Amino acid sequence: MQVCSSALLAVVLAVTQTPRADAAAEGANPPLTDVGIASAWRTLRAVDCARCHGKHYDGLAAPSIVNYARTQSREKFVRMVLDGDPPRGMPGYRTNTRVAERIDDIYLYFQARANGTIGPDSRPISPEPADSDPLSETK
Repeated sequence: MQVCSSALLAVVLAVTQTPRADAAAEGANPPLTDVGIASAWRTLRAVDCARCHGKHYDGLAAPSIVNYARTQSREKFVRMVLDGDPPRGMPGYRTNTRVAERIDDIYLYFQARANGTIGPDSRPISPEPADSDPLSETK
């Protein structure tokens, strides 16, 4: 009887743990529902930060933006994005209207990536508005 109870307990635990694991895996990359953060994600894709910082911005030829947001102040993060570090190959994006106008949301996106609120494969749930120009440098 005790063996039967133990086996039943093991089956119950296995069955109840599986949905939690699936839910945790789904939660790792929740959709980007915040309009500002979704717009920031689109901006990052449009200016192609991934070409140097890697597909998930965790580092490639250039350092991890996710780790930079985790370890630096907001002011230093904003200054690096807008002014860059040309001697090290980082261009500044101050003259790119789309980046400059969304800098707060870009910072929030990377903060959420750094603290795990947003997963590396999170995507916006709605398409980009048709009237936006992803590569706009000026208005």
